[in-house]
Amino acid sequence: MIEVQETTVAKPAQASKPKKATPPAHLKMEGKAKMMRIYIGEADQWKDKPLYKALVEAIRANDIAGVTVYRGICGYGAHRRFHKEKRLSLSSDLPIMLSVVDEESKIQAYLPILEQMVREGLVVLSDVDVIKYTHRLGHAGESTEQQS
Repeated sequence: MIEVQETTVAKPAQASKPKKATPPAHLKMEGKAKMMRIYIGEADQWKDKPLYKALVEAIRANDIAGVTVYRGICGYGAHRRFHKEKRLSLSSDLPIMLSVVDEESKIQAYLPILEQMVREGLVVLSDVDVIKYTHRLGHAGESTEQQS
C-alpha cells in the first residue's frame, strides 16, 4: 500500500557545511543569593500527589533557578517520631529536603505559595555566596550570551 498526502513545508532545511566541533563556552557566575531548604515528609500530599513533586512543579512554574530533592535515610521532626527506611515495607515516610538557590526577591515572592502548600514542615532561609561554573551548549543560531 502506498499513501500519498499533500504536505506544506513551513520552513525548509538549510544546507550547511559541516562545522568543526567547538568546545562549549565556559561561564562562571558569582554573587550573593538566598538558599531555601524545605523539610517535609515523603508521605505528605498536595492535591492527590506527593508534596515534594508538587513543590518542584510550583518552583519551576515560578521561574526559580532550580531545585534538588533529597530523600533522607532517617530523621525526626516536631512530633519527635523517628522516621527510617523499613525493609520489606511498601510505604515509608522518610524525611525529604528540597534545596533551592536563587535571588532573594524570587525566593521571597514564592514564600506565600509555599506557605499554602506546606502544612507541616520546616522552611529555612540562608544567605549564600554563589560560585557557579557551567557549560552552555549553543543551540542553532544562539550565542552563549543569549542563553543566559
